Amino acid sequence: MEQLIKTIIDVDKKARKMTDESKKQLAESKIAIAQRVEELDKKYEESVEEIIALTTEDETRKVEERKAQIDTDYARANQSLDNYYKENKDQWVKELVEQTIAE
Repeated sequence: MEQLIKTIIDVDKKARKMTDESKKQLAESKIAIAQRVEELDKKYEESVEEIIALTTEDETRKVEERKAQIDTDYARANQSLDNYYKENKDQWVKELVEQTIAE
């Protein structure tokens, strides 16, 4: 009988030890998971920031290219209007004078 009680106590001690070790492993796993989540969050944020930076650079470049094109188009249109004016101003002045005198 005494041996049976001793065996039960030994089994109980081993079970408690296993339970304590399992609890310790669980706590360590939770800490490791939390650290891994932080690492992944940081990597994700860095990736997002890099993508934003690249996208911003790309969009800025596109805007600058479009602005340069608009400036070029404006300069051409302005030059065309200047040329049109130079070609026709004498005729327009003549017509205005004739219309004014005719009235």
